[in-house]
Amino acid sequence: MFSNTALALCLRGPLLRWSAAALLVAGAYALAWPAPAAAQQSPLTVSGPGGETNVVADRIQQVGGDSDLFLATGNVEITRGNNRLVADRVELNRATGEAIAQGRAVFFDGQDRLVGERIDFNLRTGTGIVYKGSTFVPPYYRLSADRMDKLGESVYSIRQGTFTTCEGDNPPWSFKMGSAEVDLESSIQASDTSFLVKGFTVIPYVPFFAAALRRERQSGFLFAEFGTNSRYGFLTRIPYYWAINDSQDLTVAMDAYSHRGIGADIDYRYMLSRDTQGRLTAFGVNESFLTTRQSQGLPENRGYVKYVHSWQVTPSFSVKLDSNVTSDDNVFKTYAYTTADRVRQRAETNLYVTQRWETVNLLGRIYWYQDLTQARAVELQRVPDLRLTAVRQPLPGNTGLLLEGQASFTNFIRQVGTAGIRGDLHPRLYLPIPVLGLFTMTPYAGGRLTLYNQEAIGQSTSLGPAIANDPVSIEDTRETLRLRQQMEGGVLVETRASKVYNLSGAGSIAALQHVIEPKANFIEIRGINQKANPQYEPGGGPTTGLDPGYEARTGIDAINKANEVTYSIANHLNARTTAGVNEEPVRWELARMTLSQTFNFLPVSQPFKDLIGEVMVQPNEHFRIGANARYNVYNLGLRDANGVFTAIFNDYSANVGPRFNEQQGFRFLEAGATARLSRFADAKTYSAWDVTAGRATEVRGGLDIHFDCWAILTEYIYRFGQDNELRFSINLLGVGQVATQARGLGF
Repeated sequence: MFSNTALALCLRGPLLRWSAAALLVAGAYALAWPAPAAAQQSPLTVSGPGGETNVVADRIQQVGGDSDLFLATGNVEITRGNNRLVADRVELNRATGEAIAQGRAVFFDGQDRLVGERIDFNLRTGTGIVYKGSTFVPPYYRLSADRMDKLGESVYSIRQGTFTTCEGDNPPWSFKMGSAEVDLESSIQASDTSFLVKGFTVIPYVPFFAAALRRERQSGFLFAEFGTNSRYGFLTRIPYYWAINDSQDLTVAMDAYSHRGIGADIDYRYMLSRDTQGRLTAFGVNESFLTTRQSQGLPENRGYVKYVHSWQVTPSFSVKLDSNVTSDDNVFKTYAYTTADRVRQRAETNLYVTQRWETVNLLGRIYWYQDLTQARAVELQRVPDLRLTAVRQPLPGNTGLLLEGQASFTNFIRQVGTAGIRGDLHPRLYLPIPVLGLFTMTPYAGGRLTLYNQEAIGQSTSLGPAIANDPVSIEDTRETLRLRQQMEGGVLVETRASKVYNLSGAGSIAALQHVIEPKANFIEIRGINQKANPQYEPGGGPTTGLDPGYEARTGIDAINKANEVTYSIANHLNARTTAGVNEEPVRWELARMTLSQTFNFLPVSQPFKDLIGEVMVQPNEHFRIGANARYNVYNLGLRDANGVFTAIFNDYSANVGPRFNEQQGFRFLEAGATARLSRFADAKTYSAWDVTAGRATEVRGGLDIHFDCWAILTEYIYRFGQDNELRFSINLLGVGQVATQARGLGF
């Protein structure tokens, strides 16, 4: 008994100390360990004209006894139709439907998400206000404002807002808006705006700004464009874009040139249906600032109009119009931007009406043009030009004969020079004969009747007005009916041979196919009334490809007695790559070379026509060489030559080649290159070098700097003897282009 009591007294002190320590540890764990989340209260329902609204929160308590005021806290979520409001704390007046949300407040308006410091939302009307709010509209639009008033489904009124497509709190660019109306499903329209770069105001005032959201087209003023040019002076262009509807839009702009005058340009596009579309572009300027007009003899009002319309009425019937009209012969030289437009020799208008059948095509054409190289009205218009073509087809029965033919009627109109009508009928029969499986020989025979109402009687010189001092040589004719009658016959000999070479184990190319296609066409023509016919279309020699033969080379009006052969040979080398498992091989034309020439059997001094050749080599997807030439075998040598060598890689490309024509008197070497200097910069350059004069006629160089939401493009253009031009443009992602373009802005 004594022993047990003593033992208990001895252990009491340590046990008490251990018990106290255990209680402290247990208390600490109890404080640190997360308590189970309190269950949410039953939802609160508010009825209104727009339907019921459900309020869910961790805690909902009534404020002031029996009043309609409630306070919801903790994971508050209010749902009304497509709208949802989430916050930490919401004050709710059930009588009025007013809800004030604070603390991580987020408002979901359909698919749009708006975040604000405070959000007022009326559960009954569906309207509300987001204070210090921001939202993101896919794919890249960002909008923030001091106040955003919800007016309707996805529609807001903005006060003191900011718009950009860049990420970050301090975006590279933004528009600061005094007020704006925004439909998050379509567009934003703002007034009293300014343009900022990295938070600094660059353009302090822009009266109106608009941008499309979730769609590409939105009406509104585009940024003014500025520039300078050595001939035009300082430039200003103020464009306005009008999205008329889903199938039409119009851009109209005012252009000002400090050295020339005030102008305007338009660009109207439409697509009325899948089969009907068109485009109208026009540029005009009043050159009242120009002081040297009388010496140049130019009109004060100058311009250019281009209209293109296409209508596929039925699968076999179509109407196409391509019209180009200028005020004078030099408007392209003065205002056109591209070299091709500046050296245009004609402004043409073509109206085509086409009806196709299975074996016959009917083409109706009106051709009207303006010769930009000649002040006198020597243009030969064709109103109308009707052509009926029957493709080569078997005759009825088992004759083996094939029939093809052409018929045409043309009314030629001209002020200076001969004019009249011409009707032409040209049928031809063919009889293909395979010879021992080696080649095909096709004899053919046909006739030609050509009716004229004019007879050529000589040549003369039209002096024109004395003040013009511009004499031209014209053909003299007299009115009379003439019928040229011709018979023709010939034989077409052609064959094709090929061989495949397997290259197993020889790199990436698995096989090569060599195809050789020789061809010869013998033709003889005899007839009556082959002289003294007006030369409306004298034809012309080819400069590229194959020799087309006598008829195409000479032209309908100059076809006369003929006895010649046109021969050609074409070599093709086709390649096929090695294919891996589950891969398709790549097939392409590795190389091609053609040669063609005509020999005249008639007793002429130079029976051989020019030798025409063409070559192409493309060893892979990176390199390509193409060239064509025309060579005279009677000591005149090379008459025409064009070529280009192209290299294309992921980060750079280059091309270089000659442009040579002895008859037209030009020898040029053209070169161009592009390079990706870095992730954010690309460069490009182009030069046309006049070999004869030993100088560059045009040099272009540009730098493209681009980032995620904006890009800058600069380009300098030098044109020998004409002007120097500097271009500068800024592209803003999702907004459009701000540009400085020292050029003819209308086209």
